[in-house]
Amino acid sequence: MILAKSKGLDQVNDFYVNRPGMLNPPYAYGYLQGPKENSAVFWCRKKENNKKKYFLLIMARKNNEDVCLGEIEWNGYPGGLSIYRNRNTSLDDFFYLGDRNKKLPKNLRMENNAILSEYDGVEVLFYCYKGEWVARVRH
Repeated sequence: MILAKSKGLDQVNDFYVNRPGMLNPPYAYGYLQGPKENSAVFWCRKKENNKKKYFLLIMARKNNEDVCLGEIEWNGYPGGLSIYRNRNTSLDDFFYLGDRNKKLPKNLRMENNAILSEYDGVEVLFYCYKGEWVARVRH
């Protein structure tokens, strides 16, 4: 949480409140290749004007230029996190988080791990493509 505090963010302390059913935790280890404890992803939030903004923080102990680190601002309530390792997944239904109108090239497949946030039949898959975050939402 030191990383979150340094960015003015707090933990999502009501993550499990009013959420019946199975739910992964708001964090996951092992996003990058190598020992699991060397990388992690976790949800945080920031309160501004009585509104809550959610951020997915991505951290690694070793700097790797091939991956996106830092944070992703997300408008929805966060789901439980896990690391998605199916590298054969198509990127056809993904969109750029910074510009939803920008299109990815066709017939691409994942080459690295992704981050899966899911709850109650809704999943969001976050993937770093050439230094930019893309996502796919499914219901």
